[in-house]
Amino acid sequence: MSSLYVTEQGAMLRKSGERLIVSAKEQPLLERHFRDIRRVLIFGNIQVSTQVITEFLRHGIDVSYFSTFGTFRGKLVGATSKNIYSRLAQITRYQDKQFLLSLAKTTVSKKLEAQIKILKKRRFGVKQADPVLQEAVKLISQSLAEISNAQSNALLRGLEGSAARAYFSSFDVLLPSEFPFEKRTRRPALNPMNSALNFSYTLLLNEVNNVLESYGFDVMLGFFHSVRYGRVSLALDAMEIFRPLLVDQWLLQIIRQKKIQYKHFYFNEKKGVYFTDEGRKIFLQLFQQWHTTMHYRDLIEKLVKSLEIAYLEGEVEHYANATEEILLGLL
Repeated sequence: MSSLYVTEQGAMLRKSGERLIVSAKEQPLLERHFRDIRRVLIFGNIQVSTQVITEFLRHGIDVSYFSTFGTFRGKLVGATSKNIYSRLAQITRYQDKQFLLSLAKTTVSKKLEAQIKILKKRRFGVKQADPVLQEAVKLISQSLAEISNAQSNALLRGLEGSAARAYFSSFDVLLPSEFPFEKRTRRPALNPMNSALNFSYTLLLNEVNNVLESYGFDVMLGFFHSVRYGRVSLALDAMEIFRPLLVDQWLLQIIRQKKIQYKHFYFNEKKGVYFTDEGRKIFLQLFQQWHTTMHYRDLIEKLVKSLEIAYLEGEVEHYANATEEILLGLL
């Protein structure tokens, strides 16, 4: 089963028998059987017929809507998960702050370990003895060593933030000179690499969110990110380990390989930096290829399943083992 990214502005999605037809300007662009589609991501001004929506719901296909800039707008929601037990366990465990802290420590530890592994790799054409990389690894390692002593999520977030600053401070060394990074910026992105990171994280978050909901979790109720109105805290928590390995190292690779180039972005003085239409198409093709190769949906399912067991049993060990296996599998 595959993902379908619809980016052609003005395109129309209609049903013909048991097949989905995507067309633009009365010309067919793609035809695929509904049973072969796992998810559909729609960007910008795309029309979807009522018959197609019905088929999406009937086949349980995840459908998400984004702006042309890649901002998540919402999704098509069918029948909710029948697994009430996961949600009940999640609500019950939310009162156990030590349990939540243990989950958070495991998650942040594995994320920082992944960051260190990436900076120590030689595949980016940078000498391992580079002083900027060495300093970044040193600072991240210091934060990692202090995690076991953190007595609250607030202190843990401080350590994670310090590590993130050190980690991203090294990106100017890892990236080609035509991709200056300077620092991590989110909304708006101030340079192409930040724009690519933002877009990639949005797609990853959407996938993690869908898997969590399919297991019956309340995605608003996290164990690391604090609860905030409208924020999918649990999805943000669960995606942390995947950020360095499924997004960062891949982006560094394709940019150094010139598969994504400076010309694939445009600059808007008020709104920041975004992919051009052509750049977005190329990026999504590469994204699909990479995550098909890495079986990333299966990895996310593995993490979420281990999280479900942790909440049901009140033990973090299974989750810790799963994160270790995922980390080793992605390196």
